[in-house]
Amino acid sequence: MAAAGMAVPAFAQTPAAASAPTADPSNATPTEGEIIVTARRRDERLIDAPVAITALGGAALDNYAVTEFSDMASLVPTMVAGKAASGSSASIFLRGVGSTALSAGFDQSVSFVVDGMPMSRGREISLSQYDVQRIEVLKGPQALFFGKNATGGLISVTTNSPKDIFEAGFKAGYGFEAQEKYGEGYISGPLAEGLRARLAFRISDSEGAFTNTAAETYIDPLGMERHRNSKYRGYGTTYSGRLTLEWDAAPNLTFQLKTGYTDQKDGGPTDILERICGGGRTTPFSPDPFGAGVGIPPSPNADCTVNGRSDSATIPLAVAEANYRYAGDGRMYSRLKSGFGILTATLTSNVFDVTSITSYYRFKQTDLNNVSGEAYPATFSQLADYRQTSEELRFQSKWGGPVNLLFGLFASSNKFIFNTDAYIFPVPISPVTDTYVTFKRDNGFSGSSMSAFGEVTANLSDSIELAGGARWSYESRDSYQASLPAHLAFAAAFPGDLRLDDRYRESDVSPQVTLRYKPSRDLTFYAAYKEGFKSGGFNISQTLTPAATVAAGQFGAERARGGEVGARAILLGGALSLNATAYYYDYLDLQVQNFDPVTIGQVVANAGTLRVKGVEGDFNWRLGSFSLRGAAAYNNASYKDYIGQCYGGQTISAGCNLLAGPSGAFTSQNYDGRTPPKAPRFAGRFGASYEAPLTDSGWTLQLSSDVSYTSKYNFTDTLRPDAVQKAYAKLDAALRINGPGDRWTIGLIGRNLTNKLVVTAANDIPFAGGTGTGTAGPGVLADMSAFVDNHREIYLEVGFKF
Repeated sequence: MAAAGMAVPAFAQTPAAASAPTADPSNATPTEGEIIVTARRRDERLIDAPVAITALGGAALDNYAVTEFSDMASLVPTMVAGKAASGSSASIFLRGVGSTALSAGFDQSVSFVVDGMPMSRGREISLSQYDVQRIEVLKGPQALFFGKNATGGLISVTTNSPKDIFEAGFKAGYGFEAQEKYGEGYISGPLAEGLRARLAFRISDSEGAFTNTAAETYIDPLGMERHRNSKYRGYGTTYSGRLTLEWDAAPNLTFQLKTGYTDQKDGGPTDILERICGGGRTTPFSPDPFGAGVGIPPSPNADCTVNGRSDSATIPLAVAEANYRYAGDGRMYSRLKSGFGILTATLTSNVFDVTSITSYYRFKQTDLNNVSGEAYPATFSQLADYRQTSEELRFQSKWGGPVNLLFGLFASSNKFIFNTDAYIFPVPISPVTDTYVTFKRDNGFSGSSMSAFGEVTANLSDSIELAGGARWSYESRDSYQASLPAHLAFAAAFPGDLRLDDRYRESDVSPQVTLRYKPSRDLTFYAAYKEGFKSGGFNISQTLTPAATVAAGQFGAERARGGEVGARAILLGGALSLNATAYYYDYLDLQVQNFDPVTIGQVVANAGTLRVKGVEGDFNWRLGSFSLRGAAAYNNASYKDYIGQCYGGQTISAGCNLLAGPSGAFTSQNYDGRTPPKAPRFAGRFGASYEAPLTDSGWTLQLSSDVSYTSKYNFTDTLRPDAVQKAYAKLDAALRINGPGDRWTIGLIGRNLTNKLVVTAANDIPFAGGTGTGTAGPGVLADMSAFVDNHREIYLEVGFKF
C-alpha cells in the first residue's frame, strides 16, 4: 500500500486544482511536499485515502526517463508487465493477478484509466506516457470509482493540464545502448479570459539494443530467400501529441477537452523474443511440422540463452505478397495508430458537484510476427481495430452534515475487429487459392456495458468515517469467428467458411465497505471489504477447425472478493512517512488461457479459485538535502480447486494424469496449492537521493539511486518447470545539474545498470517439441519463445523551461 515513498523528493506534488471538491470534512489541507491522489475520485492527501495505492509523480518518472508502462514495473513491487505478440499484446500482473496475453477476447484484470477514460484491452501498454502529472497504481479489486470493474488492479494516469500562467519546456536526450534519440516538450497558458490551452508532444527514434544474429540471407526449406529483419532488434519510432483546452464557461462550470494521437512503428513484439530451449537443451529443437521424423535443421545463429542475442528474419517476399493479409514486404513489424478525445464537464454548487466524462477511443494495429526465428517461419499477421465510446455521469454531495453521497451512471459501447492470417507450414503455393497461408480468420465482437454506482459516507465522529457502496453492472457482448479459404493442403484441418457466433449477457453487483479511523491529522488506520467483477465472453483467438465449437470458446465471469487493512503515519514533523497494509482476496473462476503448440490451438478456461494474501509496506525519510526511501511486498498466491491443461511434453509421471482425451492420453494436471505464473513471493525497492548547491547563483547537483529486487517466478501459464525467471535485482541511478530556478537541466540517467534481461512471458514454439503429453513417455518439452524487455539504458538528457 502507498509505496509513494519509493521516489526522489520530486515524487511529492503541490496540490492540483480539485476536479470535484471533496465532501469529506476530515480531509486536511495539503501542505508542501504531500502527494495528492484521486483514488476515490476526489482530490485528497495520500495519507487520507483508504486504498492500497502506489503513487508515482510525474517528476519521479522523469527522473529515470520512464515513459513506458513496462519500465514502470520495477518501480512497483509485485508488478510484472511486458509486451506480447498475440491476443491483447500485453502481459500485466499485480500481486500475481492478471490476464493472459493470448486471448483477444479477454478484458484485462489490470486495466487502465487515462484522464478518466477507461481502457481495458491491454495494447495501451505500448503507448508512451509523457507530460504526466501522476500515475496511481491501485491494487486489488476496483469496482466502485472508475467506470468498468477491474478485478486485479487499475493504473490511473493523469496528464498535466494548463494553468493561468504561461509556461513551456523542452527536453532532448540520447540513449546510448539502443541509439535512441528523443524529444519531448509542452507549451501552456491562457488564450483569453477563462480559456487555457496546453500542447504536449513526444518524438523518439531507436535503433534497438538487442543483437540480431540472423544471417543476412538464409535459404529456407523451400529454397526461398529470407533476410535479416534488421541489424538490431527492439527498434522503433514514435510520434505522439496531446492538446488540452479548458474553458471556464461560468464561475461554477468548467469544460476540459483532451485529445491526442499516437503513431508508433517498430519491429513488433516478437522483435524482443529470446529462445529458451526445452528441458535444458543447449541447441534448438529441429522442427518436424509434418511428423515425418525428419526435422528441419535449426539455425546455426540461434542459441538457447537469454542474452540479448537472437535470430529474426523476414519471410520470403513471394510468400508475403501471395494473399497474405497485413504481411507487407515480409519484414516483421508492428504499426499502432491510436487516438482519443475526452470531454470533462464539471458543475459545482452548494449542494452537489456534477461531473460528466464523455470519451472516444480508437486504436488500429497491424503487425507481422515470427515466433520461431530464422530456420522455421512460424509467422502470423494481425489486424486489431478497436473503437470505444463511453459516458460517465457522477454526482458528489456537499452537505454540511455528517453524511454525504456519491452516485452516478456509466455506459460504454465498443466494437473490435481482430483478423489473423498464419503461415506455419513451408509448402509450395496453393494452385487454387494462390497463397502459402495455412489458415485465415476474421474475428471480433461488439458489446456494451452499463452500470450504476453509489457510495454513502458517514462521519460517525471527528475521527471515524464509514463508507459503503456498490456498483451494479450489466455486460453484453456478441462475438464471432469466421474462417476464410487458405492453402488447399490444409483445407481439411483448417477449412474455410466455418463460422461461430456467441451471445453473452451477464449482470453483477459488487459491494464495498470501508472504515477509516484518523486519531490525528497525520495518522490513519483503515479496513475495507471489496468485491470485483470482470465479464465473461467468447475466445475470439480460438483456432477454427471442424472440431471447434461455441462451447469450447466460452468463458465465464471472473469475480474477486476479500479485504485489506492498512495503517499510515507521517512523523517527525513531516520528515518521515510510514505505510503498511495486509490483504486477503479470493479470485473466483479466474479467466485463463493456454497455447497448444501441437494443434496450434488456444485453450480457454476458468481456473477455480486463486487466493492472494500478503503484506506490503514503504517508508520515505527526508533528512534535509538527503532522503531515504524503501518499499517491500510479500505476496503468497496459490490456486485452489483448479484442474487445467498440461504443458506440452508433460508425461504421466510428471503430473499429467487427469482427464483422458479421445486418444487415451491425459490432457490435464492438478494446479491445487501451486503458485500461479508471474507471482513473485517477495519484491522490494530501496533508494536514496542527495541534493546540494554548486554555486551561489543557484546551480545545484542532484544525485539519486534505487535498487529493486524481485524473487523468482514462473512465466508460463502451464507452469512448466523449466520456465522460471530467477530472482534478480536492477539498479537505477541519475545525476543532474540544475540551473537557477531549474530553468536548465543536464542529466545522466542509468536504468537497469545491472542489465538484467527479465522474461515477462513465454509460449511454446510450434513443432519444436511438446510431444508425449499425457502418456508414459518419453516426453519432449518444446522450445519457448520468451518475451524480454527492459534492457540496460544510459541516457544523456538536456532540458529547459521558461
